[in-house]
Amino acid sequence: MNKEDLSKRISIYQQINAVLLVYLVRCVKNTKSVLWRHLSAVYELVHTMDELSLILTLLTNATPKNIEQIEEAQNHLAIALEHLQSTIQYLEIEMINTSDLEEILSFYKTSSFLSWNSTNTATDVWRDAANNYTLKTNNTLEKLKYIQKNLWSVVRDSAATEIWIARRTLVLGVSVLAIVLLAAPVLVVLLQHTLATIRIFTESIELSTQQLMAEKQKSDMLLSRMLPLPVLRRLRAQRTVPAEHFDAVTIYFSDIVGFTSIAANSTPMEIINMLNMLYRMFDDTIMHYNVYKVETIGDAYMVVSGLPQRNGNRHASEIADMSLALMHSVQGACVPHRPHEALRVRAGLNTGPCVAGVVGTTMPRYCLFGDTINTASRMESTGEPMKIHISQTTKAALDIIGNYIVESRGLVDVAGKGLMETFWLLGKVGQVLAENSRCRLEDYDQNVLELLIK
Repeated sequence: MNKEDLSKRISIYQQINAVLLVYLVRCVKNTKSVLWRHLSAVYELVHTMDELSLILTLLTNATPKNIEQIEEAQNHLAIALEHLQSTIQYLEIEMINTSDLEEILSFYKTSSFLSWNSTNTATDVWRDAANNYTLKTNNTLEKLKYIQKNLWSVVRDSAATEIWIARRTLVLGVSVLAIVLLAAPVLVVLLQHTLATIRIFTESIELSTQQLMAEKQKSDMLLSRMLPLPVLRRLRAQRTVPAEHFDAVTIYFSDIVGFTSIAANSTPMEIINMLNMLYRMFDDTIMHYNVYKVETIGDAYMVVSGLPQRNGNRHASEIADMSLALMHSVQGACVPHRPHEALRVRAGLNTGPCVAGVVGTTMPRYCLFGDTINTASRMESTGEPMKIHISQTTKAALDIIGNYIVESRGLVDVAGKGLMETFWLLGKVGQVLAENSRCRLEDYDQNVLELLIK
């Protein structure tokens, strides 16, 4: 085989490569098809033949001293073996006999001709070995050409199968399209009916959602009046809320003077009406201050500032302002069912540390613990009607803030505390309190829950 014949063969192989490449690009969309694997095998086989042909060309004019040509031939051989290995892998997937290809692959992997040390080899010896190698390669190309011809037959069969499947799919699609076109009027009517049903269902869901949100807002409002919002959020996030220590808070206690006597001479409904009137007025007033209503027990009313959200050193002033407003609102009030008997309250304040946390799982309550609470209760119980009795710690906190009118009461014997110097909170410089509207009885003939969530 001369150099011109080899060049023609290489040109033919390159043309085949171009055609196969275009065909593969069209088929690459379906990488799992049998046809694609067959074409890939042919493509790799043609590349193998192309590289072997280049090796023949290089060895035709090569000499033992032409090291660059020999190295180039070695590179082409490595590429040819990679393509040949890929061809075998594709064919093995399709269960096609690859024994001839494996024999060729084994020959070139074990052949050591191109790895000879050409500098120590006689020219005649090297030339004889090169002729034998090129002859073997030429025979290999003929064998690969025969294998390629057989593979093209397999490709044609695969292509015919793919075309038949495509035609069957097309016929099926046309049939379905015809059925759809014939059934279009019925489908339109059904679609209109479905859309109307969905619209009605959507409106129903939207109405139910609005009702659910309204009920949720009511339940949230009721819960927020039972527990502080920060604590409520923690309870929703986790099952338990750990108790928390607060360095400084101010506690307010108040009760009705002579409540025991009033209760003894009144009916239960009259007592409930009186407490509801008083507490609702107090609740409306404390909304204007940064305080939290802890609880009411009987005639006792307890408020705190500085928890559950800390407010720096403002807790004393918030409770003091609130106490003055509450005391002002009760001035001139009378017992609703006994108009000639004045309704008087006494209040006590104390400042100090405490611990707060949720107690219980059924009807949980946000409770405060510590000596600060006990002292505030003592300030209230040892106070006088219509006066605000404060401790030394509260007085010190108010002095830091300033502008509060405080009068010393002197030493007072406080149960469990001994002698303590306490004070009266008389007012605040420049504070203007709104005119009180006097306590008026409102009929208490509705459900308590409705009053809470109204």
